[in-house]
Amino acid sequence: MSKLKNIFLLLFITIAAFSLTACVNAGETFEPTVSSPAPSSTTKPDDKVRFIAAGDNLIHGSIFIQAANRSKNGTYDFDYAYSNVEDYFNDFDVKFINQETLVNDAFAPSHYPQFSTPIELGDKVIDMGFNVIGTSNNHSYDKGANGLKSSLEYWNSKKDIINVGFYTGDDNADIKYLTINNIKMAFLAYTYGTNGLSIYDETCPNIIHCDNFDVIQRQVEIAKENSDIVIVSCHWGYEDTNNINDYQRLVAEKLNIMGVDVIIGTHPHVIQSVEWQTNDVNDNKTLICYSLGNFISGQSRGNNMIGGLFQFDIIKNYEESGNSRITIESPYFVPIVTHYDSGYSNIRNYLFKDYTEEMAASHGVRSNDPKFSYDYIENIVETIIPKEFLLYR
Repeated sequence: MSKLKNIFLLLFITIAAFSLTACVNAGETFEPTVSSPAPSSTTKPDDKVRFIAAGDNLIHGSIFIQAANRSKNGTYDFDYAYSNVEDYFNDFDVKFINQETLVNDAFAPSHYPQFSTPIELGDKVIDMGFNVIGTSNNHSYDKGANGLKSSLEYWNSKKDIINVGFYTGDDNADIKYLTINNIKMAFLAYTYGTNGLSIYDETCPNIIHCDNFDVIQRQVEIAKENSDIVIVSCHWGYEDTNNINDYQRLVAEKLNIMGVDVIIGTHPHVIQSVEWQTNDVNDNKTLICYSLGNFISGQSRGNNMIGGLFQFDIIKNYEESGNSRITIESPYFVPIVTHYDSGYSNIRNYLFKDYTEEMAASHGVRSNDPKFSYDYIENIVETIIPKEFLLYR
């Protein structure tokens, strides 16, 4: 019985060995299975553009006269006015500014209510790195057709600089594009009006009103077809109030439904809130800064001394399929302060993070507005700008 048991055991081992070798193709060596690492992703890394916007560059006579007095050669030296803030822009790829006054050489420099600004101011703006210039605002027609043409000629003559905000009748020419790091941005700019001034010159470009929705929708549709992201500057709202009015709300809602991605608001000369807006029509999401206030000015109210910079990152995410999508990340409002000494002397601006209680106490604006103080600035900033957007500490 033991002998028979051994025979069966030997037979079982032989059959098992034959079955194992039969699983291996002829000429191949059997090896144990070893897990291999997953193949590396073929997805392209994200592209990114860092964007920053400044508000109204409002060049009152006190500013250009001081620039003239600092010049060594009879021109205008604006370096001092911006020396405390200009390094902040170095880390950004796209830098937008609303140039509130006409930069031109057709007219002598002039003050409120009809501004004209020497071209050295434009040179300084470019020197600070601004490469997208908003020129559509309520002072665009201050010097008529010749002033506007001269200003546009100046900006158009500058390499790698785009100015945006006028209608020539050719949408393809009026919509401005800028491509950086494989991200194509489209820029449009509109204003609520021009202080009642008109230009009767068929050869001169015109502003587009913020509520000219037929033209705006056509331009936005073209811009969306030809870019990754659409950014619109709106010169709107009531001056000297931190409250957003119904007109702004209406325009913002229309632009959101049209598919605009970012709205940068200017004109009130004081700061207004920041928000994300969506809608029930197409779920488009728009980032809106309703007012950046003044970048610099020679105004006389404490609230006008408070402005802001608006920054965010534009991210282009690539999928394995080859498709891409755009996201806007890290949107922040950075408060700034325009400061001057007694009698509007030595006008310059600062990041609020670099400003002090002692400086606020010595501000020349206190002669007109005694309540102005460091706490006054901080209270307005923290009341108006939602905490999640605020960056200054």
